[in-house]
Amino acid sequence: MINPEKVAIYKKFAGDIDGWTRMASATEKAILTGDDWRQIDSFIQDFGLIKAGLASARYAEKLHARIAESVSDVETLAALKELGKQLA
Repeated sequence: MINPEKVAIYKKFAGDIDGWTRMASATEKAILTGDDWRQIDSFIQDFGLIKAGLASARYAEKLHARIAESVSDVETLAALKELGKQLA
């Protein structure tokens, strides 16, 4: 489940998985796994595709279903969307 703490760690490394792999503390790696990282990457990329009008309505619906299953709360969703704007 993606939560604000995981998004904050992702943001700290500005989406640079190599930097996270090399420099994240053991605690950060215990909180944010590689699978979590890839999921956040995917959400950010998907938000960008939808915002740019490059995704179908069905694609957006599937994204919202994935988010409902994977994101802990509205605060986390807002943080993900904001992060997507910053890293775009």
